[in-house]
Amino acid sequence: MKIVFAAAAAAAGILPLSAAAHVVVTPSMAAPGATETLNFIVGHGCAGQPTTALRIELPKTVAAVEPQPKAGWTSTIEALPDGGHALTWRGGAPLIKADGFAVRVRLPSRGGAVAFPAVQSCGETTVRWDEPVPADGPRPKRPAPTMTLAAQAGPASASAPAAPPRNERLPKGVQRLADGGLADAAGKPLYTFDYDTMLGMSHCEDDCAQMWPPLLATKAAKAFGAWTLVPRSGGLVQWAYKDKPLYTYSQDQPGQAAAGAEAPKWKRAK
Repeated sequence: MKIVFAAAAAAAGILPLSAAAHVVVTPSMAAPGATETLNFIVGHGCAGQPTTALRIELPKTVAAVEPQPKAGWTSTIEALPDGGHALTWRGGAPLIKADGFAVRVRLPSRGGAVAFPAVQSCGETTVRWDEPVPADGPRPKRPAPTMTLAAQAGPASASAPAAPPRNERLPKGVQRLADGGLADAAGKPLYTFDYDTMLGMSHCEDDCAQMWPPLLATKAAKAFGAWTLVPRSGGLVQWAYKDKPLYTYSQDQPGQAAAGAEAPKWKRAK
């Protein structure tokens, strides 16, 4: 069996796409002691092969572990020496695109970061996602899925949504939602990627683009105002707003909360 172990933290700058499309957990923030359904999203395969199994290690402070059914997949739970549990899904059709595995849990009662080391299997190849995620600084090459537990702010501290600009010109297939965020024609929120630091270039291709589909423009589209066009492989063209290429999130649904906003390095486009 070929095993790819966690490496040292990546140097500052743009990470490889395989690191950008890592295993993540949503939601990324929750209240201490809350009962939540965690969704572990696998964004890509490994070594060019589709995902055939996923193992998630839960610390002993996480209780009431209840894996949610996933068609074709079998889940098992095992006790770990430190008092935690490991949850493994296997046996389903190999994943050739982004997909998620859900588990219902009761979260720790104390605030702070909670890491869930993951082991992704692609046939004979195994990749560990278990490196600690620093509060600031460069993100590691193979970060563990991590969420933050913190008390949620009350209604009095919440800021009012920004009013959409009046008579704003938008590209065909783009709309602005009531909260001020941009969305595609179906109403799915649009996002920007922190690693897109080079003007006129997208750094989300291949597996990353399966999880975060680019907002494509027609061949006849013309740049205007803050809206520009970014070339992609295969002769395609992508819309960018204020020099940042735009994407949707494969796990979002029109009219529902923007789950992609909880992913590290991704932000709602406004």
